[in-house]
Amino acid sequence: MALVKPHGGRLVERRAKISESELKDLFVHKADETVVMDAEQIALGGFSPIEGFFCRNEMQGVVDSMRLESGVPWTLPITFNISEAEAENFSEKDTIVLAGGNGEAVALLHVEEKFGFDKNETVEKVYGTKSLEHPGVKRTFDAGNVFVGGKVDLIKRAESRFGGRELAPKETRAAFEQRGWSNVLGFHTRNAIHRSHEFVQMEGLKKSGCDGLFVHPVIGRKKSGDFTTPIIVESYRIMADKFYPKGKVVFSALSTFSRYGGPREAIFTALVRKNYGCSHFVVGRDHTGVRDFYGPFDSHKIFDGFDDLDVVPVKFDEVFYSKKTGEYGHAADVEEEHRLHISGTQIRKMLLEGKMPPAGAMRPEISKMIIERLEKGEEVFVE
Repeated sequence: MALVKPHGGRLVERRAKISESELKDLFVHKADETVVMDAEQIALGGFSPIEGFFCRNEMQGVVDSMRLESGVPWTLPITFNISEAEAENFSEKDTIVLAGGNGEAVALLHVEEKFGFDKNETVEKVYGTKSLEHPGVKRTFDAGNVFVGGKVDLIKRAESRFGGRELAPKETRAAFEQRGWSNVLGFHTRNAIHRSHEFVQMEGLKKSGCDGLFVHPVIGRKKSGDFTTPIIVESYRIMADKFYPKGKVVFSALSTFSRYGGPREAIFTALVRKNYGCSHFVVGRDHTGVRDFYGPFDSHKIFDGFDDLDVVPVKFDEVFYSKKTGEYGHAADVEEEHRLHISGTQIRKMLLEGKMPPAGAMRPEISKMIIERLEKGEEVFVE
């Protein structure tokens, strides 16, 4: 059997064909890291079938009905926002250069449309709230009021953000095919691995009958208190070296950022992993949620409203470590009196104090690595 087809049926791949001399004649916009990451994902096919930043009609369709103009499901707007002053620098039909933080050209944007859009309507429908306490809402209102739509061509990928390699969809698909995998379980995370994650990953493999697991943490901008990217990557290196079943796991970082979009982002994260070759995708309790903005199973329920995603959600309720059996289990299988109750906040506090969290919460080898990094003065948590 072959791997699942990319979303929309075709893997987008857009590369710029332009000379150095032609490049010098174009207006250069120094873009925010999130814009650079989105441009890369568009051009490499991570966001297939999208080929550029949204124009007005695409934006309206996704905000209102969670579908592209073609009718293909898509749940989050992919936008490029600038200020009115910045918008004066170029016109519709111009081609501009998007540059990274170091000033190096990353992508071409073929400007099709500059437009305004109701941000209140956007956040209400996409995030389900207008509260500025929601990081996605705050990001929307902090961004410029001019939306710029148009197709994107990649000039050069930005430098690796953690000293390793982020595989493109074409590369992960080749890696899966090389291993003879046809059904692949995708796992999205923004944290160093906890034992509960490990249980869900291995149980998900059994439950889905997939050939292998694809661990794909996001490495872009996170919220305060989240683990930094080097710590996440190192925690998974330890897992690969010592604990994961050999030949069953592929790891790659994903150059995108957490949008904290709850149910809509749950679909989005699944579709992105489908483009990377995953037929199945783990959806945990309060997947991609933040604080108390969403119900614990809203991200499960939203999948029931689509019958054309072509990626299977592997849903998990809360899981607990049993102090009686020394193993993890589903909530229904672990009696309340035997459950280990410890939050991510408590784990973080213990690590910052140089204390080892319970082995049922985090593997000692990983806790030790984090404490050693803290003792060396390295940044472990996002400020």
